[in-house]
Amino acid sequence: MTLFLSAREAHHQQQNTTPTSELTKTNLFTGYQVVLDDPKKQSWGYEQTTVFPTGIYLLVKQYDLAEDLIVETKGDNLPLMEFSFAVIGDNQTEMIPAGQNFTATYFDSHQEILGSGFYWQAGQCILEVEIGINPQEFFCRDEVSGLDFLPKSLQLYLETDNISFLNYFRIGQTTLEMQIILHQIVNCPFQGLIKEIYLQAKCLELMALKLEPDTSGERELIRSRILRGDDIDRIYHARKILISDFDNPPSLLELARKVGLNDYKLKIGFRQVFNTTVFGYLWAYRMEKARTLIMSQQMTIKQVAKVVGYDCSSRFAVAFKKRFGILPSQYLDKFLVAKNT
Repeated sequence: MTLFLSAREAHHQQQNTTPTSELTKTNLFTGYQVVLDDPKKQSWGYEQTTVFPTGIYLLVKQYDLAEDLIVETKGDNLPLMEFSFAVIGDNQTEMIPAGQNFTATYFDSHQEILGSGFYWQAGQCILEVEIGINPQEFFCRDEVSGLDFLPKSLQLYLETDNISFLNYFRIGQTTLEMQIILHQIVNCPFQGLIKEIYLQAKCLELMALKLEPDTSGERELIRSRILRGDDIDRIYHARKILISDFDNPPSLLELARKVGLNDYKLKIGFRQVFNTTVFGYLWAYRMEKARTLIMSQQMTIKQVAKVVGYDCSSRFAVAFKKRFGILPSQYLDKFLVAKNT
């Protein structure tokens, strides 16, 4: 038998303050707890969510499973930045084994990315800790002066208008220092306001430990033989030019001249920084822009093709299908069906 747990239902009930036997509301801060109910009494577990006044949320998942478990997620519209740590047991849904972690950002619904929820396999003990924030709100607050302390790829995510394209994802090993903090979170000895202060501080420590290696890696990139000094800033300036003129972009030589690099350094540097070619990036940006315009339902597909730089609708359709696997008209049909469901 497969067990089911509905985080979506618990979140909805918490928002409406309707008590049920499945939902145990926290009495410290805003949040909710979902407890696994196994009729056979062979499995146990819970998901405990805590939301702090700064907008940080902390989610602790702990299970001992005799049978498979499916957890239905909330599927909220985001943006969301997630720091997820698989402490014990393997996360089959996101392909993260114990001892690893990931940092990810999502603009679209998390549910659209993962499907209906999470799958946990029978015979496992599970312990997972997840920290989440709205990156645009959290990192762009008045008390945070600028984004220079963040990895360049994350700055890109926060600064661009087309954040649905620029989702950020990094997998890493959980270090001993991280393991100690995770243990402190799960076994927090405090209560009340002290617990809130303690847990939030630990969340910030983990976020810092996850972001710092990416920033260090970019400092190494600056010192590489190919890119020196302000070359990376010039590469990012080239990206901004591409985005601003995406429907009528300059040639590679023109772009290189505009940012003060030779075309070789621009090509090599662009691949190092963005892991794609200059025009591969531009093509992907155009397609994501087209997808957004199609979902807005304010233009015909032919008009969308024109806006993103395609005079020929059939060429646009081929490019769109290469990116998303279906034709623009089919994408619109599926979007309308999902919207009206």
